[in-house]
Amino acid sequence: MQSWLKRVSGSRESGQAAIAKETPLHAIRYVVLDTELTSLDPRTNRLLSIGAIGMQGPSIRLGEQFYRVVNPQVSIPASTVVVHKLRSEDVAEGDALDRTMVDLYHFIAGAVLVGHFVEIELKILNKEMASTGHTLENPAIDTAKVHQWLLRHGTYSEELPLELEKLDLATLAKFYGVKGDDPHHALADAFLTACMWQKMLAVLPGKGIRTLRKLLRIAGA
Repeated sequence: MQSWLKRVSGSRESGQAAIAKETPLHAIRYVVLDTELTSLDPRTNRLLSIGAIGMQGPSIRLGEQFYRVVNPQVSIPASTVVVHKLRSEDVAEGDALDRTMVDLYHFIAGAVLVGHFVEIELKILNKEMASTGHTLENPAIDTAKVHQWLLRHGTYSEELPLELEKLDLATLAKFYGVKGDDPHHALADAFLTACMWQKMLAVLPGKGIRTLRKLLRIAGA
């Protein structure tokens, strides 16, 4: 495991103050998220682990990390264990879900959330936060949507229709020249996504996307 993978939950003030829509992209605090779940069925799935890394504009803050493995109190389908490698015995001593959700709520306070297909993260976190009385009020950005927008506003090629459909994390990481060596680990994938987001942030202003308002228009979740 990489040295930056630390089990840290940063301390942040509580509350979800609104972020001004005209805030420049470089002035925004982002929290890049990834989760591992018991399944992808939103009706029955439960959270197994969550990883998050803070960014200030394009700067990745390795000291601002959040990683928890939680016990979902349900059986974990064997078909998903081969993906995330979290077995029932691995999560048996996991953190309490309610405490994890409260700590996460404080960690993401005042931040724009970023994730690859982030709607998956938003759905599970809103579901799991319900028991704590919290809801996610943060603006959220989907890096898959940002990538598609950049492709459409770049140089046309005959491969464009195919490239617009190839949106998995591994393919996009290769496209942006970033590497990860621990796929389907929530914190490792959050870091990989943060590295991709860093590359995207370097390009967006040159395409006319300089504020949160414009960013939400092209890739808001």
